Amino acid sequence: MKKLKFIAGMIVLCLIMSVPATAEVIGTARLNLIQDDVVVQTEDTGGEWVAASINMPLLPGDKIWVSESGRAEIQFLGGTYLRADSNTGVDITKLQRDGDNIIQVGVPQGRTYVKYRRSPARDSVLQIDTPLVSVMAYGSAKFDLNVYEDGYTEVSVIDGVVYVEGRHGNTKVDRGSMISVGSDNYAELSPMRPKDDWVRWNIARDSAYAKARGSSRYLPPALGVYSHDFDEYGQWVHTPDYGYVWRPALVVSGWAPYRTGRWVWARGDYVWVSYEPWGWAPYHYGRWAFRVGIGWFWVPPAVNAVFWSPGLVAWIHTPTYVSWVPLAPRETYYGYGYYGPHSVNLTKVNIKTINITNVYVNSRVTNAVTVVHRDTFLTGKRVKVSGAPANPFVAGPRISPGRPDIKPVKATVVPLPTKVIPERALPSKRLVEKQKTLGISKRPVAVKENVSVFKAGKPASPMPVRKIEKPRPVTSLLKPGTGRPTERETKEKPQVMPKEGAGKPPVGEREKAKPEVRKAAPGKPAVTPRESVGKLPKQEKGRGVPDGQKGLKERPQAVPKQSEGSPPQVKEKIQKQEKKVEPFEEKKDRERF
Repeated sequence: MKKLKFIAGMIVLCLIMSVPATAEVIGTARLNLIQDDVVVQTEDTGGEWVAASINMPLLPGDKIWVSESGRAEIQFLGGTYLRADSNTGVDITKLQRDGDNIIQVGVPQGRTYVKYRRSPARDSVLQIDTPLVSVMAYGSAKFDLNVYEDGYTEVSVIDGVVYVEGRHGNTKVDRGSMISVGSDNYAELSPMRPKDDWVRWNIARDSAYAKARGSSRYLPPALGVYSHDFDEYGQWVHTPDYGYVWRPALVVSGWAPYRTGRWVWARGDYVWVSYEPWGWAPYHYGRWAFRVGIGWFWVPPAVNAVFWSPGLVAWIHTPTYVSWVPLAPRETYYGYGYYGPHSVNLTKVNIKTINITNVYVNSRVTNAVTVVHRDTFLTGKRVKVSGAPANPFVAGPRISPGRPDIKPVKATVVPLPTKVIPERALPSKRLVEKQKTLGISKRPVAVKENVSVFKAGKPASPMPVRKIEKPRPVTSLLKPGTGRPTERETKEKPQVMPKEGAGKPPVGEREKAKPEVRKAAPGKPAVTPRESVGKLPKQEKGRGVPDGQKGLKERPQAVPKQSEGSPPQVKEKIQKQEKKVEPFEEKKDRERF
């Protein structure tokens, strides 16, 4: 009995070891939403930025850049979301699902919102690395992360708890608090700012996902996180042979599964990337079938048979064309890895000995079989197919076990090969070169709360943090690339920092001398020269008192114009006068100006 258990254990171990490394994580993350221009850089693109597409899988080493007017949403298996605002870079560093559930992402610049849903795995952690800090969530949490060009980082915790570690230590940030860390490692803990449009948009999406749970009753628990896709874009119907199945609501005449999208070469396999918003779970899990009166419908996998796959189809390929058909329930899938029941791992079988003689059920459905020119398959450009049968699976060449044995070209790795990327959508060369020196991708993961990121193998030390009672204001110094106030400046003026380069002398140095009256031309009244009045900077509409003047209840009197005939002497006299500010009444001030 013990010997049988040992043999069974060795078989399971061999199956696990036979799965390619990427197969363990390739279904862990996808691009779920794209607004405007979003580009990606993957291992397969050779360092080139290409147009991104919804439903493309994301893997460790992939980089995403969101353009100036764009937004993107990444969905992780288990119900975690990361959304990126405009001018934001996101690097997928690590995805691990073997025993531990680890998500590690780098954000070198920009603004992201994270909704983390803790996994029941042994060790579950989400870690976001910025140039200055690492943010860790060990329990379910929501937080807003803002990283400026100089690395200055703000973390606002909307729900739950996160831990923030810099080179000078680690600290806990609770719900409703914001921590700000600058390049000098000076940290401030303050209440969160009021929610802005970005945060409200994210919370609204979270709420929509939380409410869309109707489909979860028909799905295996592992696929319940995709309920929103099924609720939004289709209906569940009952069939006598498969029970409840799902059918898409809006499809055109002649539509068939695995047709609106393309096959993309990703880490050694052809992966289906659907252009349909719901096209993730139905094309990588479960099978498709057809019934008169219902049309095409998707059959979810059994609870114990939830395995992500590149695309559950059967293939035929020739030197001229490539053809595929969706697999029906219980039909055998041939793939390079273990993809659950009714699948064959071709890495353990001699492919030359496989002879497929069965007829696929869906191949007899009208328009079910897709046939494209070989060049279309590789490049995405439409080329008319000539000389190919309308349905190669009924009357055609030998069925191919596994993916087409066709070497990919440069365009095969691009989800949207025909889309032209404008120059403005790409990250600047300066930013790309700068990110290479940050070393964010080399940081270890703090799997436990007391483990340090910056001092590997050692406990995390407490971070020195200054606490302030009011939300930290947004000032001109906090714009990207302008740095942040020093500790001394913050303590002296914690509410508002003066604008740099305003070109105005300090208020106290404007003199109290009476303005000189310029001689008027005959027949015209005397005037006070405007340049001598020392007027305040022009206020922006809706902003109240300009920066550097907030809280003042006094305004300086006019500085006199230098007398004609002896300007150097008058200038010297003005500089030696005592600094003084006198009170004024707003009405008189308007009359004077």
